Amino acid sequence: MLPPYVFAYAETLKAEPAVLALAALARQGGMSLWITGGTLRDILLTRWPADLDVAVAGDAMALGRALAAAGHGSFVPLDATTGTARVALRGTQGIQWIDLVDLRGQTGGPAGTSPAIEADLAARDFTVNAIALPLEALVGSAPDTFIDPTGGRPDLHRRVLRMVSAQGLDDDPLRVLRAYRFAATLGFELEAGTRKAAAARVKGLARVAAERVRHELDRLLAAPRPAPALSMLMEDGVLEVLVPELAACRGVAQNHYHHLDVWEHTLEAVSQLAEMVANPGALMDDIGDSDALPWLHQEELRETLRWATLFHDIGKPGCRTEDADGVTHFYGHHIAGAEQFPVIGARLRLPGRLTRRVTRLIRHHLRPLHLLRVHAEGKLTRPTVARLHRDLGDDLPGLFLLARADLAARRGVAKATDADTRLVALHREVEALVRDHIAPAVATPLLTGHDLMHHFGLPEGRRIGRLLGALRMAQAAGEVNDRGQAEAWLRQKLAESGG
Repeated sequence: MLPPYVFAYAETLKAEPAVLALAALARQGGMSLWITGGTLRDILLTRWPADLDVAVAGDAMALGRALAAAGHGSFVPLDATTGTARVALRGTQGIQWIDLVDLRGQTGGPAGTSPAIEADLAARDFTVNAIALPLEALVGSAPDTFIDPTGGRPDLHRRVLRMVSAQGLDDDPLRVLRAYRFAATLGFELEAGTRKAAAARVKGLARVAAERVRHELDRLLAAPRPAPALSMLMEDGVLEVLVPELAACRGVAQNHYHHLDVWEHTLEAVSQLAEMVANPGALMDDIGDSDALPWLHQEELRETLRWATLFHDIGKPGCRTEDADGVTHFYGHHIAGAEQFPVIGARLRLPGRLTRRVTRLIRHHLRPLHLLRVHAEGKLTRPTVARLHRDLGDDLPGLFLLARADLAARRGVAKATDADTRLVALHREVEALVRDHIAPAVATPLLTGHDLMHHFGLPEGRRIGRLLGALRMAQAAGEVNDRGQAEAWLRQKLAESGG
């Protein structure tokens, strides 16, 4: 008998016209359908998935086209070689799309025979993804019998991730990375034999398309607790294959501001960020209605923060030095890291916008920490903040969240006991200056390119842009406040440069 929560999910499916239509079309065509994969796994974990994974004894592509033609959504062919298609639904009651796939290796035997579905499940990656339930058991009258030839349901109960077979890892090397990713996203223990088999096959990841690798890494970083899986990736040699720049951080000792080496500090910073994202309400007393809040709620911004935190100290191994007193320094590591990350981004096929934003955060990640002393001495000036705003723009709130994660990950003897509190106060003051003075000034230019060409006789060209940029900076810094001052400032600049 099905567990009560599966019956509850069945009511969701019965309320979805597209699912009922899918079942009817399959009956008409003599096809059998099974709910499988991540959908069934999540249902059994009492999570309500937004998608429906359906294995088809028959022609999945034809079934998807028929469902779309009946007006239930848009047909999207995903992989003709494996007979995989998606129907993005319209007017749904909770299911956003249906993924249909032919049974692996189905032959001319009767559609829907048990051996066919069992053979399909035996070719899947992990036991928790290799469970099947007839769709008709939820929306029709078929027996409510689970098909679980690999023991996935007991593994779900024990919260263990176990491979179906070593051959499955060989069939698709990406499954090696997926093992660690699933362990992170599900919060499962990676079974010892599976981890050993995955570690023995890490070199195969070099043959996997970069886009697929990036997708798995991104999902791993988005897990509630990504650090343990990242630690296993390091220990098992996966990062050496995928991101050797990160692997180089392991064992690099730091100075007295830190209690961890570069890699361990990075893991702790990643953990601190994950905690902030998971519990943004805990920061409300600190940041209130701050511009930082969207960085904890909007996925594009969270993604930027995750990648920036993971790579913020990537430049340290190549910049490590010791002075005559044996004190460790990493001079210029922020610049070195900003030069390295675009190469990494290109290798992993990261979107250009994401790469640029992460690079910007890496390049400037030390600035809030350097400003702590200035702020404590009461010497934080509007020009200083204006330069910070000029260099970071809309990424400034993200910079402070990165700095918070970075600072919270430090426990060295030289770290001031009130450093975290002081960083919050600095963030508040910077944000107030930007909101009340700098942003309004920059948004209202005092002179235009037309003014420079027609009132000052300057020829059209790049010099116009440079002068206007410098003027906006002076305006943001409070050095120029009206048109008359702007004109005087420009005349002085022209005089200094010889006209």
